[in-house]
Amino acid sequence: MSSSKTPANRTTTLDTELFVIVLEVSKATSIDIEYIILINDSLGLARRVVDFSVYSEQVHSLSVCSILRLFFSGGLSHRSEF
Repeated sequence: MSSSKTPANRTTTLDTELFVIVLEVSKATSIDIEYIILINDSLGLARRVVDFSVYSEQVHSLSVCSILRLFFSGGLSHRSEF
């Protein structure tokens, strides 16, 4: 019998919260809607999720921006609010 273990990367609270936003935005845009309202308890986190600067959790920001770009290209009536 043999086994192998793969080390898991450590995640931060910021990383987790950004990932949850990615999932929420992705799910919201998967249905036919025209308006997204993202409510959270951190204005800094809302700004970070659409931040293009280089930082360790940038993959989440790029994912959200990519999803929102497709959402906004769906029509002029598509809007979001953070």
